[in-house]
Amino acid sequence: MSSVTTAFELMKLELETAVEDLNTQGSELFRESRYEEAKALIDRGKQLRAFCDKVEALANEWTATFSGDDHDEDTEKEFQTARTILSASRGSCTRLLVKFSDGTIFAEKTAAQTLAKVIERIGCEQVASVGVLVNGEKIVSTEKSKKYSDIEVPPYFIKTHSSTDQKKRNLEQISKALGLNLNISII
Repeated sequence: MSSVTTAFELMKLELETAVEDLNTQGSELFRESRYEEAKALIDRGKQLRAFCDKVEALANEWTATFSGDDHDEDTEKEFQTARTILSASRGSCTRLLVKFSDGTIFAEKTAAQTLAKVIERIGCEQVASVGVLVNGEKIVSTEKSKKYSDIEVPPYFIKTHSSTDQKKRNLEQISKALGLNLNISII
């Protein structure tokens, strides 16, 4: 029965990413004053949120009906297993290459490290002011994520739990909002 719980956790993680992607697309459309397209995404977002709620209810029903009372430790292990499976199933590793207008280039070993280095160079407070969210949390915060791993840039925590494509879109949103003219590529 634990494999079913793991499957629900995988589905919920994927749905969180889909919601985050949709929110990013919607905010870009609003910023560009493309209101009709944004309205269509709002309707799609409502449908997606309703679907997420159904999946959550099914997961809760499964747990209440088929799991034992002493499942807290097992549930955490299953959640960690789901995360491992999900990150392994993402396909080949991709990285980010970010060029600043002054010629400075960041292309760290992972996309998460590049994201953190770029945000650190821009300034954590300045990036936090843009209001970018990652899985419902501010991309830069003074609080550690309760669900996901962060990269710490004291006294800040940078939320890196997203796809490379989402990291690119987040950096594009930050660049546009702050007028940085960053050149961002997936490599």
